[in-house]
Amino acid sequence: MNLRQIEVFRAVMQAGGISGAAQALHVSQPAVSRLIRYLEVKLRVTLFDRAGGRLQPTPEARALMREIDSAYRGIDRVRHCAAQLHRGANDTLRIASNMSTALDLVPRAVASLCAGMPAVRVSVDIATYAQITDQLLAGECDIGVAAFVQPQNPGLQAHPIGEGDVLCAMAAHHPLARRKRLRVEETRAYPVIAFGQETLQGKAVQALVGDAGPPMQGGIEVRYAYIACGIAAHGGGLALVDDLTASQFRRPDLALRPLASPSRYRAYALSSVQHPLSAAGRHMVDLLARHWDDARGQASAAKA
Repeated sequence: MNLRQIEVFRAVMQAGGISGAAQALHVSQPAVSRLIRYLEVKLRVTLFDRAGGRLQPTPEARALMREIDSAYRGIDRVRHCAAQLHRGANDTLRIASNMSTALDLVPRAVASLCAGMPAVRVSVDIATYAQITDQLLAGECDIGVAAFVQPQNPGLQAHPIGEGDVLCAMAAHHPLARRKRLRVEETRAYPVIAFGQETLQGKAVQALVGDAGPPMQGGIEVRYAYIACGIAAHGGGLALVDDLTASQFRRPDLALRPLASPSRYRAYALSSVQHPLSAAGRHMVDLLARHWDDARGQASAAKA
């Protein structure tokens, strides 16, 4: 039996006759009648007893109908499963993000994702770039989100989500707070809060400040720009931080100043080449890029 024959037979069984089936299928009654007779000849089985102008299904017809109904229920389950997958059901999206992007950008995108795909489950964790890379390659997370990235690992696919500026954070009473823009050379006369050299931001700050600054005597080293902003606000030194972090650290005792020669950084959503993203994952990447300007808009407000 082909699909068309199954549809006609099922229509006859459901309608209880040729006329009702023809009307449901939008075909002529003779066409339905011919196909039913052809089907009986092909199967060598009487499917309907014809008496008084009516069709009475035989036991064979009822047995065939039970199998067809079972098959259609299976098709309905497939359709339901496909619809659920489209909405993100049975899908847990695992995200590992560094602190800068996790403060505002990732929460914005996650909220939008769950609003559009309410069945999706999302887990978010904070990790360093090295940890994100290891988790992606091991299949332990689906998306890594990081700033100051220069993607080079052939096992990872990098999806650009935006660019931002490095700002100088300091106490509101700091001498440099009177300036609208700062030259990097001016920061070298003051203690600069350091980031670990194993961190992406630490490498970027070191490349920006260079080796011409004063030698460290004691000094402060942190891992996260959010902590650096807090220390700077209390007069612990200058902090060169990304504008995403700065946008979330709005307080009257902290001054944020752009650099006279802007220093840009890039942010990416990363995924494994060996583990393609699901529909929810692809949508999340799109949302990260879409919300980037919104998150940086907060940074502009923080600088004002």
